[in-house]
Amino acid sequence: MKTLAVFGDSWPAGAELKKGQKPFGDILHEMLGTDDYHNMSAEGTAIDSMIMQLDDFIKNKKFQDCVCIFFITNPTRQLYHNGEKFSVLRPTGDKNMKTKFYFTEMQSADIDQHKANTTILALQYMCAKHNLTDVYIEGWTKIQFNYSGINKNKIVSQSAIEMLGGTVNKQTTELDKFQNNKLIYPNKYHPNQQGHEVIAENLYNHITQ
Repeated sequence: MKTLAVFGDSWPAGAELKKGQKPFGDILHEMLGTDDYHNMSAEGTAIDSMIMQLDDFIKNKKFQDCVCIFFITNPTRQLYHNGEKFSVLRPTGDKNMKTKFYFTEMQSADIDQHKANTTILALQYMCAKHNLTDVYIEGWTKIQFNYSGINKNKIVSQSAIEMLGGTVNKQTTELDKFQNNKLIYPNKYHPNQQGHEVIAENLYNHITQ
């Protein structure tokens, strides 16, 4: 493989890492020895933001013999357009009127599952169309990928939080903050350097097995 591309939210973006430290995509790039590497992730994004990230990658980046890593964030997050740009409503985000309305009146486990399934279907179709090898890793949720057409063999068996042995707040379906975990501490919501190394190693084993 010659190209590695990573998509998703703040975890692959390397949030809370110290200067000079590397997120798991950078580490995986070195382990695989790929010639080119593109980190298309962005902090605070929703699961379906990855469709736009992948579209941007396909249209604007050069790639050959490419492996794409998709980090599946909490599908509770809701993408919307504010008239100027896309933004995201998050259960741990700003407590504005839009956020309160969505999470009290509209959000449900069923719509989250639907959103996750349709996103994976779209990503897998786009990757097949452009001859991209696609790999999916859940962050900290356990989504039931049961829509017809989803290739579940492309999804890593363990979620990232299972690899780290961390805990999730059931009320927000986001990580417990400031948990006492050697692969997360002293960070609030994200893995430390050692945690990123563990995720990279698991992805490497999945890709090369």
